[in-house]
Amino acid sequence: MPSRFHSRILRHVAHENYRPAVIPQMAQELGVEDADLDAFATAIDQLADEGKILINDSSRIELPPFGNEVIGTFRGNARGFGFVVPRDLRLQGDLYIGRDDTLNALTGDIVRAAVRKRPRRPGMKPGEEYSGAVVEILERKRSAFTGELEQRGKQWIVRPDGGTLTAPVIIRDVTNAHVGDKVVFELREYPEGDMLGEGIITKVLGKAGEPDVETQAVIDTYNLPDDFPEECIEQTREVTQTYDEEIEQIEKEGVPEDRLDLRDTFIFTIDPPDAKDYDDAISLERTDNGWKLGVHIADVSHFIPRGSALDVEARERGNSVYLPRLVIPMLPELLSNGICSLQEGVPRYCKSAFIEFDDQGRVLGQGFASTLIHSAKRLTYLEAQALIDGDIKEARKHAKTDPVYTEELTDTLRGLNTLAQRIRERRRKDGMIHLDLPDVELIFDEKGNVIDAEPEDDAFTHTIIEMFMVEANESLARLFEELSVPLLRRVHADPVPGGFDDLRSFVRVAGYNIPKAPTREDLQTLLDATAGTAAAPAVHFAVLRTLTKAEYSPALIGHFALASEAYAHFTSPIRRYPDLTVHRALAEYLAQTKNGQERPKGSKEKRALGRLLRSASDCLEEQELYEIGKKCSMTEQNAADAERELRNLLVMALLADKIGEEFDGVVTGVMKNGVFVQIQKYLVEGLIRTEDLPVDGKWSGRWQMDQRSGALVHSGTGRSFRMGDRVKVMVSQVDLPRRQMELLIPADEAAKREGAGKALKLGQGGGGLGSAQGAGFDKIRTGSQKRSQRSKSRDRRKSDHRQDRKNKGKRQ
Repeated sequence: MPSRFHSRILRHVAHENYRPAVIPQMAQELGVEDADLDAFATAIDQLADEGKILINDSSRIELPPFGNEVIGTFRGNARGFGFVVPRDLRLQGDLYIGRDDTLNALTGDIVRAAVRKRPRRPGMKPGEEYSGAVVEILERKRSAFTGELEQRGKQWIVRPDGGTLTAPVIIRDVTNAHVGDKVVFELREYPEGDMLGEGIITKVLGKAGEPDVETQAVIDTYNLPDDFPEECIEQTREVTQTYDEEIEQIEKEGVPEDRLDLRDTFIFTIDPPDAKDYDDAISLERTDNGWKLGVHIADVSHFIPRGSALDVEARERGNSVYLPRLVIPMLPELLSNGICSLQEGVPRYCKSAFIEFDDQGRVLGQGFASTLIHSAKRLTYLEAQALIDGDIKEARKHAKTDPVYTEELTDTLRGLNTLAQRIRERRRKDGMIHLDLPDVELIFDEKGNVIDAEPEDDAFTHTIIEMFMVEANESLARLFEELSVPLLRRVHADPVPGGFDDLRSFVRVAGYNIPKAPTREDLQTLLDATAGTAAAPAVHFAVLRTLTKAEYSPALIGHFALASEAYAHFTSPIRRYPDLTVHRALAEYLAQTKNGQERPKGSKEKRALGRLLRSASDCLEEQELYEIGKKCSMTEQNAADAERELRNLLVMALLADKIGEEFDGVVTGVMKNGVFVQIQKYLVEGLIRTEDLPVDGKWSGRWQMDQRSGALVHSGTGRSFRMGDRVKVMVSQVDLPRRQMELLIPADEAAKREGAGKALKLGQGGGGLGSAQGAGFDKIRTGSQKRSQRSKSRDRRKSDHRQDRKNKGKRQ
């Protein structure tokens, strides 16, 4: 499948450090195996035919230059100008648009721009000779905005939320709204130059600043779904009634042949304490060679046929959205918290994966079936951990059901603990990346205000479930790859070679060395060497930023961070539409194999079964899977952005009442205009402007970026700030509508830095990561990073499944 190379080729040639290469050289740079060279060359030809790359007269591959026009996404700046990010990558990068040439485009709009070229002058960087003018707005990203209503004299205005609209919007007609209300409005006249935009209020949400009102504002801003259509509710009622009738029939006549009866198998769930949708359960048997693990996932596809009202709605939503204190589900709660929830003591339909392991946690075999289970116990993570540790008293503190624990339960838990440790060890040897980065749980009062935060619990039971779900996901991807049947996969591409350049420079200054093209093992060795040390935040953040973002695609790319050659999401069909497509494909497989009992035994039988499945209605064609994957990747990102914005807003509302208070912080970004610091207690970022950085008045000089060390260095004193530095900060200003916070370094902290360590001169580098230089402050930072890269870091911080389990615990 040549298409699996497309995204990696494009990311490679678009990297700033890429130099045009011929096909064999590029294949070597990207680590393409000999067996894949023909497919790789075909991928190059396909991209060239599509106009996405150019093969020049020297047979070297590069991006095509700007033509007469560009179509892409507009990114605006508060000072009026902007850039067009081309839909198809171009050699010169993004196209600059002057403030008089934006045609009122807003950030996120899809635009068409005419390209202009000036004569090159000495000192011009590549691409600076090009500029553009927006000539057509093809698609507005947003039609509705939110903000706080204000009155200035007789004029009503709305101060917009966020940074898309940077100036107030005039409201001509105000009814049923008051000063201080949060409103939803549509633009009738877009802002142009110094002229304010004009809008009309479409909804009054309530008093600005109240948590429920701000939550609804974020929902409207991100166009998140609201109530389910009536036809979905009606279908939910119908399938629930039908299920009840099916269970009654099973009680009388027994389980049908197309479903395996596991009601007598010891199966249980481990979930967060406030979860209601238990969509996965586990079982474990000891075998002569090791273990047989059962991963049992709610059989959502049984209740939702493709093309039905519920399916259409779920496909449009893409995923559940997890906001602070609120879940916007992909499926009605009557399903997700009802017949699709593997509750204790009731029969439930499942799709089950059975994986056999040897004593070292290596996979020996796998099988699948449609099943009927009966969960014997509902455990919480901390309750299960206490039982593994032999602390019954502690377990009862965390129980959500009757705290009765049998010997079979505790023995099974300890077996699961042993197996998970061996699987983790095996996966780490295979190169699985493990980042040690913090996370916190917010604590709310009864009105929804954030009042505190505490570190997320680190019980190993989270890892137990994570390892088993990863193994189940992998088993499904392996199955369909062996059958050559397209499947919607969770793919995580390898970083391109140039993507490691900043990391190599970063760790070299700190006294570490990694190869030019490090393997997963090289990266994990670096992470392990610094884990638990003062250097960990800097190094782990730097490694994080070399990684790409996982997405959904049928391409056979694999999952870099998990060291997996084949990976798909199977374990959360209640909350993710891609999982539902995998369940439907599995149902087709089981229908052709007598519920998994008659598996194909050789390549001939596999080819024959593959042909049958490729023509089956619920095994979707590759093009449709690409379209679903693109849509679901977008809805996933939109949900993450909404969750991040609301979380930051609620935390900043708390910090707005703590002006002048001091907090421990870590530098998470450095640029010439200032330093971004994350307050560790709440994991929220603020900016220390360059002019507010402490410098003794007797010193002259200015703050400058040192390209070698990535530090912001004062040319007079040598004082520096770099990513990963630990600093004390205090809150100086909070702008809730803009979602921005400004910080200062306290006077006593500034004095401490004044006398700490040797001065760092520009281009000189710095001390080792583990040194005590600068009282633990003057460490290192990677090369300059764009702000957009830093905003994505929280999304990539955990494995897909760990973040999903965390979301699952949020209250409905």
